[in-house]
Amino acid sequence: MGLIRFLLACIVVLCHTSPIGNFKTIPSDIAVQSFYVISGFYMSLVLNEKYSKSDNTSFYVNRMLKIYPLYWINLVFLILWGLVVYKLGYPGTIHTYTVSGTLSMGTWVYLILSNIFILGLDFSFLLGLKNGDIHFTSNFQKSNPNVYLLGFNSIAWTISVELIFYLIAPYIVRRKILIPIGLLIISFSIRVILWYSGYKNHPWDYMFFPTQIMFFMAGVISYKIYSKVRHRVFNVYFSSTQYFLLIFLLIFYSYLFTNSYYHQVIFFIFLIVLIPISFVHTSKSKIDRYLGNISYPIYITQALIIGITKAKVFPKPFGFGLTTLIILIITAIFLEYFFEKYISIYRRKVTNKI
Repeated sequence: MGLIRFLLACIVVLCHTSPIGNFKTIPSDIAVQSFYVISGFYMSLVLNEKYSKSDNTSFYVNRMLKIYPLYWINLVFLILWGLVVYKLGYPGTIHTYTVSGTLSMGTWVYLILSNIFILGLDFSFLLGLKNGDIHFTSNFQKSNPNVYLLGFNSIAWTISVELIFYLIAPYIVRRKILIPIGLLIISFSIRVILWYSGYKNHPWDYMFFPTQIMFFMAGVISYKIYSKVRHRVFNVYFSSTQYFLLIFLLIFYSYLFTNSYYHQVIFFIFLIVLIPISFVHTSKSKIDRYLGNISYPIYITQALIIGITKAKVFPKPFGFGLTTLIILIITAIFLEYFFEKYISIYRRKVTNKI
């Protein structure tokens, strides 16, 4: 499944920059929600098969060491880049702070903590800013400036959603399948109720955790299917067909489905069904594992690299999107070689001692 995560990370980058030629990628929200499904599958896998029911501390520490070190390094560079952009007189995060007026102590506490610890970045889409104070709003776009623009790595709001799931995952994914099915139905129902109440668009259909937990639960259900079929012997042609069908659906989504909830449901049902055998097919591949390892560095560093490559003076020989993507992949390979693998070793040492 490493290649799948790698493709999804690349697709999100292209959605935030520009497409390659006239090729239409899967929409960024569907790509992110596909990540959530895969995350639900993997967290179910590790919590049921690696960590015992009394070993939640090891799980939490492992997740923190996976997410935060690279995020913090990237945050330092984003702040430095923000200062450079501000000194050169261009708009950026620092400029947004300067035009926000005098911020209250509560606003500063929220911004500092959410920027450092990620948790809360998703809440910025539920907030407005008035006279220096943050307040809940049904339409974050009406705030001037938008609160999410005060996040140095605003793209990391999706990681905040992931972190919320990690906090509750040990108490859900080990339960019988009726629990994740029930939570999926509740989450979907909340989304429908919000839709018919006039809350049809962002953040309610994308950044609001209660309407997103259904995708994680879809991944948990996918794991439950995997746990039933994992010991069966599958014909290599059968497993490879399912795997390549999943890749095909991700790459050509925009040509196969219209942008409707009905087609999204069909796509995610395919995802739930295809993940188990696809995981079996790729679980022993070192190349697939490596591609999965560099997917997070690609995703989390994109705000910095996009900020640099979108500058008019920056050369873009392959266009904005492809040039940025190439640089991000090279950056991710560098980080994996000189940083991530050592963090992984340290992670294993720490969790083994707990």
